[in-house]
Amino acid sequence: MKLGTSLRFVFPTSDRTLAMYQKMVASLPPGAFVERPMGPTDTPGQAAHLLEVTQAANDAGMWALLVGDNHAVAPVFANCFQPIPTIARLSAVSGALQVGAVLLAPFYHPLLVAEQIATVAAFVNAPTIWVFAVGDSARAFAAFAIPKHERAKRTSALISTVRALLDGETVTAEGPGWQVEGATISPPPRHRPQLLVAGAAPGAVARAARLGDGWLTAQNATDAELAQQLAAYQAGCGAANRQPLPVLRRDIFVAATDRQALDHVEPILAEGYRGVGLERLLVGSPATIVKRLEAYRDLGFHHVLVRHISGDHAAILDSFELIGRDIVPEVASWADST
Repeated sequence: MKLGTSLRFVFPTSDRTLAMYQKMVASLPPGAFVERPMGPTDTPGQAAHLLEVTQAANDAGMWALLVGDNHAVAPVFANCFQPIPTIARLSAVSGALQVGAVLLAPFYHPLLVAEQIATVAAFVNAPTIWVFAVGDSARAFAAFAIPKHERAKRTSALISTVRALLDGETVTAEGPGWQVEGATISPPPRHRPQLLVAGAAPGAVARAARLGDGWLTAQNATDAELAQQLAAYQAGCGAANRQPLPVLRRDIFVAATDRQALDHVEPILAEGYRGVGLERLLVGSPATIVKRLEAYRDLGFHHVLVRHISGDHAAILDSFELIGRDIVPEVASWADST
């Protein structure tokens, strides 16, 4: 099994952020969530922490490191680091990690994003990983003046066009809100980028099987939902004659003992965190996490992407140290059928 990480990219800008977040969460329908800003409130400190966490992930021997995407975030509420410039900067200290980002596909032009992906890939001597998601924030769609009902169509059109451009083709294509005519890109990627598709809805899972090099699960999916979605994804890959690459997404916190991990995480959950309980998180000692990961391996996942449930920088670094010392070597030794 390969264990990678995604990093926090939305940070608070004041002590009032938590109360604002809790008010927003209270107004949401069941199952919806708002990204919770966590960490320091000063921008230089936030940037410095991203660099230090990247180094910690590399030191832990992890497989990959990704950042996320959001748009039109009010500065009174949070700082939102944009993914492509962020991962470009982090690649300077990422070492052997495969790097990339989750991109909200409806907000991008395929020629521009393909050029940016290829340029990032020029600096990294490993395949980069780019995950395309449809997005859900009404605020972001309004800010871009994009009808939300077009998001699936925009995503499918963008993925296929970006793939063709990255593969060196001369592309003429049209999608909702964009058109390319006889387009090529440079420089060509040093390694063929991996394009994954994220999502839990049946359409997203089918899109991953049809268009993606892999599928990233939703972080809030229950284990029962994951089993159903994985079966649908594998069936779709079979129909499309594509090799499946399912990647499990889970949030994590590791401490020396289960009690220490719970003591750190339970107050965060009480304040509000994605509307999930411990059953959909990886929280505990290294031995407990290994046991949970073993169950996911048996379910059919051999790649896992984790993100820390904490804004405490020192605690995150300690958790990465335990992951590298006691978890990565253990799970790397398991037979991998992919």
